[in-house]
Amino acid sequence: MLFIYLITDTRYISGVLGYNLLKPMLQPHGVDTKVMRNSSTPPVKAARSSAISLAATLCGFLAASAYAQVLPAVSGEGDVLVISADASTPQSAVVDGVNLSVTIEGSYRVYRAFVGGRTHSAHVALDGPPRHMAFDRQQRRFREVLPSLVVELGSYALLDEVVEAAGGLAGKAYPELGFAVVQLPETANPAQAARALQEHPAVNAARVQLGGQIRVPL
Repeated sequence: MLFIYLITDTRYISGVLGYNLLKPMLQPHGVDTKVMRNSSTPPVKAARSSAISLAATLCGFLAASAYAQVLPAVSGEGDVLVISADASTPQSAVVDGVNLSVTIEGSYRVYRAFVGGRTHSAHVALDGPPRHMAFDRQQRRFREVLPSLVVELGSYALLDEVVEAAGGLAGKAYPELGFAVVQLPETANPAQAARALQEHPAVNAARVQLGGQIRVPL
């Protein structure tokens, strides 16, 4: 009976094939790929419903993946949106009302932010080291995120514990100034490290550090 349905309606084939192709991609990410089968529902209608449901799930999954590569963070100069150095290309995401995109154009990785009716961009050479980039929402410009955090601690005697929790390499306390600096691996995402410290009982605040402005090449 199933064979007859398969050869008489290509929409059912599409639904089944779509399900079988998407299932192994979505399951490792915790997406529920169970297909509801009801004997009273015509196979074509069921397949169409399943395909639509899976398409919606896939779109949501891809949007979540894009969002995961853009993390809100706090710097010493205000709120920023940090784009991971390993962000897929082409990639786009809307985070907190800012439309961010990453593309490859010639020998550059191009970062763009669309906000307030204007486009702000930065070009990073592909042959250079990977960089985590931040969009400064107040100054509306892109800046490199340095591999370190500025943290405020309730007790600077716990700095080593905080460095370990952040996945850092070393730390140096400046209690007279009210902060410590945690050095991170070059490949680490500082925004993720700062987020990992949010619930740490010794940490009052964790901020990413920004480098200079990245300009459009001449």
